Amino acid sequence: MRDDPVAALLPHLRMLVALGEVEHVTIAAAMLGVPQPTVSRTVRRLERQIGAPLLEPDGRGVRLTAAARTLVPYAQRALDVLTDGLAAVETEERRAQTTVRLAFQTSLGEQLVPELIRTVRDDDPSVRFVLSQGARASCLESLRAREADIALVSRLDPAPDGLRVVPLFEQRLVLLVPAGHAAGGAGAVSVAALADEPLVTLKVGYGLRGSVDELFADAGVSLSIAFEGEDLHTLTGLVAAGLGVAIAPQTSTTPAGCVQVPLSDAGARRDIGAAMLPDVASEAVLAVLGTLRSLTRAGGQAQ
Repeated sequence: MRDDPVAALLPHLRMLVALGEVEHVTIAAAMLGVPQPTVSRTVRRLERQIGAPLLEPDGRGVRLTAAARTLVPYAQRALDVLTDGLAAVETEERRAQTTVRLAFQTSLGEQLVPELIRTVRDDDPSVRFVLSQGARASCLESLRAREADIALVSRLDPAPDGLRVVPLFEQRLVLLVPAGHAAGGAGAVSVAALADEPLVTLKVGYGLRGSVDELFADAGVSLSIAFEGEDLHTLTGLVAAGLGVAIAPQTSTTPAGCVQVPLSDAGARRDIGAAMLPDVASEAVLAVLGTLRSLTRAGGQAQ
């Protein structure tokens, strides 16, 4: 008798709701923009599928049967649910287009990243940020796995294979020593002079650790590592406690208990840039890149 009344009814929910509103085949057809015979044929086909009449004569017109009056509110509800679903999809798509997933080295989280977010949102409050921070290696892994849109990291010159790089600024690297250390009064020191110093540094995979390894390799000196940490706050705390010295980015405010000593080595600096996949460039991502350029150009060497 009936194959699948639900499948038969689904394409015609709007027609059923229109008939419920006006109880007039010709007017319902005009509302839907279809010929009146099409509505009549569809009604007869649905009646066979459902197994109950939907319309009955009423003078020169028609009216809904009790079965149709029972069914119409459910049809309206189904349309409303589908409309809400489409709106949710549209909202999610719009949100995806205005969301920027930013992976960044921990050393950039105190000043540059908050200033970036504030500036972008001042211009466009609809932009959302999803943040992740960690080692340089993990940031680039997130980018390549398409879990991030931009990776703010160091040592992007030369650019890693398969990535687009926007250079932003350079940071000088200095020697951090505890207050009272003999090197604290020196005008500058070389990396070669640190051969016997216990070194506090970040773990392998962090951008700063890569810069430190290169500096020592260029100077022909082996590292004598006392402690390895995962953020600059830990490094400065260990140095201030007299547990070693560290090479770190120069800051405008010297950490408490430490002294910043210039390094005389020509390579004592690191580049900071924004890495992206070459095929990803939503309007929101491009806006963030533009803001990054403006901030770092105006601020010189941002921290």
